[in-house]
Amino acid sequence: MLKKVFFAVSSGLLAGGVSLGYSEFFKSQTEEDYSSVMPVMAIFIACLVGTSLATLGHWVLIKFIPKFGEFIFALVFAGVSTASLVSVILFNFGDKCQECDQIAFWGYAMPMHFFPFLAWFTLRTFFDEKK
Repeated sequence: MLKKVFFAVSSGLLAGGVSLGYSEFFKSQTEEDYSSVMPVMAIFIACLVGTSLATLGHWVLIKFIPKFGEFIFALVFAGVSTASLVSVILFNFGDKCQECDQIAFWGYAMPMHFFPFLAWFTLRTFFDEKK
């Protein structure tokens, strides 16, 4: 169980680190700073919570549905990551925002919603118990 906790935390830290790097790269290339809208700490916490919930969900599905649990988990995790994009699409800066600012924000926030998914599946090979 300790191995699963370490896996959840390490994949969350990887996703948070990649999100931070992407944020800094985006800011340096576009000179747009969205840290007031999406604080770095909130991004890190979301990555840690997301990968922890994913690890718990994976364990439950594999335990109770061993034949199809892996497939169901991957489908649900990908679906939840994609569905979370609705919050980005519906986010509105208000009257002071121009359309190009809104589109730039989508380019900033949308990729970050897939970083926990990618980090979880990337690090999984190191923590896989099947030999």
